[in-house]
Amino acid sequence: ATEQRKMHVLFCLFASAATADFTSIVGYSPNTDVTQHSRIDLDQQRLEAALKSGDDEAAFGEAYRWYSVGGNSVKGSGSNRTIQGFSTGAFPKMVGSKWMEIYARFWGNGSPMYDYADNFTTDGCLGTGQFAGIVPIARKELCKKGSAYQNVWMYVIWEMQDAIDDCLNGDLRANGDAVHAWDEAVAFWAGSLEGTDGSGSGTLIHALAEKRCPQFGTCASDGSAIVNNELVDLFKQGQSRLLLGQCAMVEVTRDQIVAKLTVPLVQGALRYALRTDPAGPIRDGDKGQAEGWAFAAAVLPQINRCNPTAAAEIRENMEYNTAQGPMVDGYRSVKAQFESVYSCMGITCSEVGGLLNGNEGYFDGMEPCTDPSTGGGSDNDDDKLSAGATAGIVIGVLAGVALIGVAAFFMGSKHEKGKKLLTAP
Repeated sequence: ATEQRKMHVLFCLFASAATADFTSIVGYSPNTDVTQHSRIDLDQQRLEAALKSGDDEAAFGEAYRWYSVGGNSVKGSGSNRTIQGFSTGAFPKMVGSKWMEIYARFWGNGSPMYDYADNFTTDGCLGTGQFAGIVPIARKELCKKGSAYQNVWMYVIWEMQDAIDDCLNGDLRANGDAVHAWDEAVAFWAGSLEGTDGSGSGTLIHALAEKRCPQFGTCASDGSAIVNNELVDLFKQGQSRLLLGQCAMVEVTRDQIVAKLTVPLVQGALRYALRTDPAGPIRDGDKGQAEGWAFAAAVLPQINRCNPTAAAEIRENMEYNTAQGPMVDGYRSVKAQFESVYSCMGITCSEVGGLLNGNEGYFDGMEPCTDPSTGGGSDNDDDKLSAGATAGIVIGVLAGVALIGVAAFFMGSKHEKGKKLLTAP
């Protein structure tokens, strides 16, 4: 009788979990409730609104408050989730995670700087440290772009890593946590303002790609960013693989996602390389130089991993507020340095596109580069699922949902983390 009762409960849990209806995020259907997580973009929105309100320290102080204190995204404990906390909380939980180590070791002076993103953003918002004494119009760009494209960007990647760690734990409870962590990654990538289908107007990485695609000719026929459509597919793939317990395959998916998350950052850096070149067609001042550095800084660690010389050349040309001034080698040279590491970074010329000059075609020297004939990593047929595999995943997803329900019933729930550390970068 006891076994029959357990089977009845298991069936009910399966039916309930399988029909759970959580709000879709830009076309991705989460298996868990991440509504509060997605609301972190409202803090970013308030931060940006404060910066628009004026150039005085009161405006910067209000922006910093939304960054450091928050108020729109609430944890299960009842405390505020903050964008600053994504970076200041990186140690020790992110120590050893592949992508954090790449970034922390690049920015650290002899030892990893796990709070590198907060260091950049706080200095921008408060005009301290590396950004002491710079003009307000530049501080605004460093503050808001550091917040969204360094703090939040890395935390999206961390949540994917966290999901993989939970998957590798190999028990039912960890499987449920893995799915939740993966859903969190999507929530932080897109936010709440983009809506259920991506037609909204957000403030985070998804919104950045939508902003860049008409500038670089990388929009789909419906006007959406191609890279965002591909990211939704990859997030769905990772979700399915987690439910099947295919932990190693999720690592492959994670790295493909990281590459595509990098595309709008590269586009941003290239745009402002042209706009800040003293010999170029557009001559932006401090604002453009700060924007260019914010984007370049967000991707330099990956470039350095591939080619330290290319990273040093880009940094020399794009770092803000140096004595020599911006773009000493010209935007064409900087573009060539970026393109030299595309393959290593897992991105392609066609994904980045070329910088358009309105309806007049591409800016001279900013045309799309040509991918090698062998194709980029994102076109690897080995990464695509066959019809049979897709069918298997559908079955596996249903089974996985049942496992999550079992875990919730027999083992309780957890998640505001304290995760196992990776031992290999």
